[in-house]
Amino acid sequence: MRFEEEVRKFWEENDIRKKLEALRAKEHIGVAGFVEGPPTLNGVPHVGHARGRTIKDLYYRYLSMKGYYMPFWAGWDCQGLPVELEAEKLLGVRGGKRELLAEVGMERFVEECKKTLFRYYPEWLKADRLLGVFMNHEKAYWTYRDEYIEREWAYLRAAWERGLLAEDYYVVAYCPYCQTSLSHAEVGLGYEVVEDPSVFFKLRLRDRPGEFLLVWTTMPFTIITDLMVAVHPEADYARVRVGDEVWVLATQRVEPVMEELGIEDYEVVDVVPGSALEGLRYEYPFYDLVPRQAEFERENPLVHTVVCEDFVDVSVATGVVHLSPGNGEEDFQAARKRGVPVFSPFDDACVFTEEAGRFSGLFARDADEVVIRELAARGLLVKAGKVKHEYPTCWRSHHKLVWVARREYFYRVDRLREEAIKAAEAVEYFYEPPKHRFLSFIKEARPWCISRERVWGTPLPIWACPSCGHKELVSSKEELLRKASKLPGHLELHRPWIDEVVLRCPNCGGEMRREPFVLDCWHNSGVAPYARFSDEEFEEFVPVFFLVEGIDQTRGWAYSLLMAHLLLTGRAEAPYKAFLFYGIVLDERGRKMSKSLGNVVLVNPFLEKHPADLFRFYMLWKCAPIDDMRFDVKEMYKRPYQVLSTLYHLHRFFYQNATYDGFDPTRHTLDWALGEGLLKAPDRWVLSRLQALIAEVDEGYARCRFHKALQALEEFVIEVLSHWYVPMVRRELWTDDPRTLPRRLAIYATLWHVLKTLLLLFNPATPFLAEWLYQHALRALDASLPESVNFERWPEPDPRLRDVELEKAIERLTLAVSLAHSARQKAGLKRR
Repeated sequence: MRFEEEVRKFWEENDIRKKLEALRAKEHIGVAGFVEGPPTLNGVPHVGHARGRTIKDLYYRYLSMKGYYMPFWAGWDCQGLPVELEAEKLLGVRGGKRELLAEVGMERFVEECKKTLFRYYPEWLKADRLLGVFMNHEKAYWTYRDEYIEREWAYLRAAWERGLLAEDYYVVAYCPYCQTSLSHAEVGLGYEVVEDPSVFFKLRLRDRPGEFLLVWTTMPFTIITDLMVAVHPEADYARVRVGDEVWVLATQRVEPVMEELGIEDYEVVDVVPGSALEGLRYEYPFYDLVPRQAEFERENPLVHTVVCEDFVDVSVATGVVHLSPGNGEEDFQAARKRGVPVFSPFDDACVFTEEAGRFSGLFARDADEVVIRELAARGLLVKAGKVKHEYPTCWRSHHKLVWVARREYFYRVDRLREEAIKAAEAVEYFYEPPKHRFLSFIKEARPWCISRERVWGTPLPIWACPSCGHKELVSSKEELLRKASKLPGHLELHRPWIDEVVLRCPNCGGEMRREPFVLDCWHNSGVAPYARFSDEEFEEFVPVFFLVEGIDQTRGWAYSLLMAHLLLTGRAEAPYKAFLFYGIVLDERGRKMSKSLGNVVLVNPFLEKHPADLFRFYMLWKCAPIDDMRFDVKEMYKRPYQVLSTLYHLHRFFYQNATYDGFDPTRHTLDWALGEGLLKAPDRWVLSRLQALIAEVDEGYARCRFHKALQALEEFVIEVLSHWYVPMVRRELWTDDPRTLPRRLAIYATLWHVLKTLLLLFNPATPFLAEWLYQHALRALDASLPESVNFERWPEPDPRLRDVELEKAIERLTLAVSLAHSARQKAGLKRR
């Protein structure tokens, strides 16, 4: 750890990072574009973050050594729910959005959000310094700044002009606590096991005395908004006599449902196709409680009838599905195509409004128990219980989501599905599972709800005229200032100031007000490839060469990047050529790290006690990056520590002996030793093995098999060098005989070549140790070497030095010796 701080100061005092970037900008074999997946400044970094940043830094150093110029520039995700909720917590506000704005006010809250960013920003800078991440923080992008927001608006302009951005009334996932909608992608980020009601109930069929539809639901509150019932047209449905009643349900579900209900005495009296049930009318159970339902029946003949839909799954529940178009996507679509109205009597807190009659004032999920009691009172409840199942929760507040029909703004990315699939299929993912996961998600592409009913975010730049309905989208601050008829004293592109901007309607002269939405924070970060660069840089760097993010980002940043890029460019290409998804970091017992378990490992406190290079090596060495990783400090100090310690002591052994014998690497080169015929079989063998190692590590880094690369380095350091080569030649160095000096110098030439090559191979993974040994063992002998190991070029295998037959011969020898050692050990004899 002591030498790591020495290296940090060396880098900083000599501007090594800046010099490296300048060197590669001037001299490069190609450009490898990069956009940082911006961490959200709503907390301090933990080891999961460090895993990703270690991989990014490895790839930057590796590509730089290969001769590529990579704009390894930082970026910070500054807006949206994550920051808002952290600001709420720091303010000590309890309750949802409504309570927050009433207690704090919008302007003060926005300023608190900004303060939150800079509360955590220093912790991230510190983490990058401790980890040795060579990221350029001076060229960082900040997603809340006006210049970034203006370029984000360019995406909306492109979509608006292509007819792919529009307002719609549609069912969306909604968080009652955050009081905002969520996108389809966000829903996939937050599934948890929850307990919900499990309710079997009956709906009485009209004109068929004593006959009922048997329905099951885990969301009884949706019966309040029920408007239709669906069956599968091609499935068989049984009419089952139970006592004096006949229940209708899918034929294949009769036996399991009756078993679930504990009913043994029943009889299937008839079987009909689902299509035969279409058009049957049923009685809504709560006419007296929800008068609006009777009005719907009078207004539309399809309300409270049976319809046929292919999405009905007859392999679960009863195969009879009640439809609430105000609370389900498929329900909504079924209603819309038939002209059936949508009943969504909820306010912004998902509390029933007066339209819900006697249920008015109840929170949606609180109404579940009331509905169950009312069903029982009417003799329509068959069974009520509880079920544990996976259910979507808000990815930030962890509250259960509710699906409600609302007026929102959508990107019609469902119309770009084929282009998105084509673009995504051309990307390199390095591993098959995330590729399949990502592609399957894209194939389900639905309209992307980009509007959010929140405060701290990029404002939706659409102004609407309440008089004539005309709408205008503004895509720059200059355009806004030019078109505005009223402006606030202070204007920045955030609420509440931008809400005060008034435009004059060109159609009727009325006052146009901004639509009171901010944008999805995934949109805010998803536009980074264009928003963080200038136009010229965008053309040069995008599609970027390589991106790295956690596996959850298949539904997050990777998806929003792809869809936003398609909307902006109109081309069927992804904004990235390669994307590596890495697994999550678990504790040593395989549990997810969480505050409740008290097992979260924060980066900065950890690296103040443990070596950064040991941590980096362990993270990269233990398993494939795609795998979830069990983080075990005790394991870190075993084999990984042995590898780095051995590498250090090999350099120390070399330096002490080489210095003693007057080795000069500028004169006693490997070519000199070869030309003088001074190399013996052990030297040629280790040099041959080194050529294979170079190729293996190169492929491991390039193909994101970092664990394979580091395991190859481990074997070479421990087995090839420490266990075999050095013992083979050590005795030749234990002499001062001037007659054998050339031979000793040839051994040093071999070790110089091997150790220097090893440092170059280790440098992307363990930059502190590589730099320190480079300075104290190599540059100490040859001051003409580049100022830093980072300025060296990546080694290439030398076919002249490869001798496969010699490798096989030595391998047979080492195997024989190993067997002999093993036999001596079993016999209780000493190794020597």
